[in-house]
Amino acid sequence: MAGVGDGSVTETKRPGRATMAQRRGKSWVETTVEEFLDLSAEDRVIVEFRAALGLALQQARRRRKLTQVEAAQIIGTSQAQVSKMEAGVASVTLDRMIKALTALGVQRATIVRALSRAA
Repeated sequence: MAGVGDGSVTETKRPGRATMAQRRGKSWVETTVEEFLDLSAEDRVIVEFRAALGLALQQARRRRKLTQVEAAQIIGTSQAQVSKMEAGVASVTLDRMIKALTALGVQRATIVRALSRAA
């Protein structure tokens, strides 16, 4: 039986992988972020709000010349959570992000402006 214990090499292909010849002639499908991620209009708004609040938090922290560790101490959380907030990670709630901004001294009008630019 060739390939079993005789030192010969058998060629195996990964399942689901097309060869370059099979890929030729295939075209890219253009789509929107919403379609690619299967986002509803409501989900899109939440993603945009989360991104806007994360950016506002990062700008507020940098304006105060704080590290994420220092900001975390002021907010009452961990550096990892500050990083997640700034990145707009979905596991961080919008209300938590707003509380963090408020803890860093960001005015309500500034938060509203950030959200209105995202909408």
